[in-house]
Amino acid sequence: MGTLIAVQEELDQAVRMIGIFGASSNGNELCRRLANDELFGVGTEGIQLYALTNTGRWEILGSFGKRGYQDVKLTQFDDCLMTQASNTRQVTIGKLNVDGKELDAVSCVLLRDDMPVGVLLRLSTPGSFIFNPTNGTLKAIQAAGGLFLDSIGYKTVSSSEGVKDASPSDMTDRQLAILIEMAHGKTNLAIANEMILSESTIKQESVKIFRALGVGTRQQAVLKANTLGLLPEGIEIKV
Repeated sequence: MGTLIAVQEELDQAVRMIGIFGASSNGNELCRRLANDELFGVGTEGIQLYALTNTGRWEILGSFGKRGYQDVKLTQFDDCLMTQASNTRQVTIGKLNVDGKELDAVSCVLLRDDMPVGVLLRLSTPGSFIFNPTNGTLKAIQAAGGLFLDSIGYKTVSSSEGVKDASPSDMTDRQLAILIEMAHGKTNLAIANEMILSESTIKQESVKIFRALGVGTRQQAVLKANTLGLLPEGIEIKV
């Protein structure tokens, strides 16, 4: 009887996790929902969503609370929890020291066609709830995570090579405003007229936006900005 109850609890947890994927529109929202969930949020100190780029770099797409690796830039060739989870296709459990405090750390790899495309990294106070699904429910969660990355546009963005990490701090208020207008599907000329600027200025600012986000096209810029939570919630993207 105890085994049946345990299996049912794990199934319920998997359904709950997949539901949170479905209810989230970007990486930051996903991390925030998980951190505040009645189950997954118990003892949580921080959650991050990472994507694995085509160059083997772990790129952060969302974060809430404390960060396990702070601003360290990691690749799949570095020994870290994300790489361990990616290599084994399993949940990796370990310890990370954050701000002088040792925390439990769990890394769950996300898959697309059985290929690693990202991970969720959760930090929690020692001894608190640790979600460690077994093979059946784990595969469902991993596949749902891969679909989530597709839904927020990362499948397109991740094809860009030789780019730097996105940094919202690199963009000015004007550039963020232009980015929002891009998301509305407006042309450079229309944006220029609305902001009382020259079309040349909009083009120059667009180049700076692309550089800050590490992308090469307007569509990729909008998709990545939405992934990082830089666009207003509920915005209707028309690129």
